[in-house]
Amino acid sequence: MRNGLLKIAVIWALLIFITCLNSFGQSTSPVNITFDEKSKRIDLITGNELPDYKFARRGSFQFFTERLDEPEDVIYYFHDGRRTVPVRSLRAIEKFRNKYALWKFLFKPGRGRRDIPQYTPRIHTTAVSFIPLTTSTKEQEQRVYVLLEDLKRIEWGNE
Repeated sequence: MRNGLLKIAVIWALLIFITCLNSFGQSTSPVNITFDEKSKRIDLITGNELPDYKFARRGSFQFFTERLDEPEDVIYYFHDGRRTVPVRSLRAIEKFRNKYALWKFLFKPGRGRRDIPQYTPRIHTTAVSFIPLTTSTKEQEQRVYVLLEDLKRIEWGNE
């Protein structure tokens, strides 16, 4: 009887440990970013041209609508009026059409409007800031501020 309870306790401890490791690994994985091939990749603060970064630190994204000193954790878009979508509910955003600032919202499972997997509104948010990671070593660099239209895709994943 005692050995049976000990085995069950060890199995539960292992399951909890594996779950914690999995959660920790997910939260530190980088966010994939893709710049538009036609963009100049100019930092709005320094005016310097940026390298073609592929990764950014998870949790470092800030969005801006009007002022760069007022970060937002939502993206503003138009749909029969001005609306917002929380960034935490998105799996990815992808530029659909540059001319009208149309972006495709790809929602995490169970987080979209009426649980639709994607939605393509006209975005009102104009800039984004993030901490880029070098492509080779994934070392952090200084925070950059770019026009949202300079990016083609931001992919957070389902985390």
